[in-house]
Amino acid sequence: MSLNGRYPTSTLGDLWLPNGVTYSPPKAIGHNNETGGAIVAHVFHFHDKMSGRRSRCTIPADVGESQAYIEDLAGTAFENWLVEIRTDGKKRAPTADERKQIGKAIRDFRAYANKRRQSSNSRIYYKGTQ
Repeated sequence: MSLNGRYPTSTLGDLWLPNGVTYSPPKAIGHNNETGGAIVAHVFHFHDKMSGRRSRCTIPADVGESQAYIEDLAGTAFENWLVEIRTDGKKRAPTADERKQIGKAIRDFRAYANKRRQSSNSRIYYKGTQ
């Protein structure tokens, strides 16, 4: 494949990927002025089965980069992502006072948005609009 017929994409074989990682075919994204070669984007999709979270990682590389180098970068990115996801933990539920504050903020925003919709250009220039 190529980008407008100008840039070739990488010709990697089957990549070794850890469980939870899928690989999309590379896409040509540009031209490297220093080396004169094309740059491709390798896109990896991460999925953590424990938390159910997903993420996408894009690794830009020259067309001539080795398969081992791309595998190493993807594996390292996945490990770092897993560590970050699992150390974050789950969010705690808001307390009763926090829920009241959240509800008040939402009500205030809805009232302000309603006033803004009533103006002719969706903007409020002074707070006196009732």
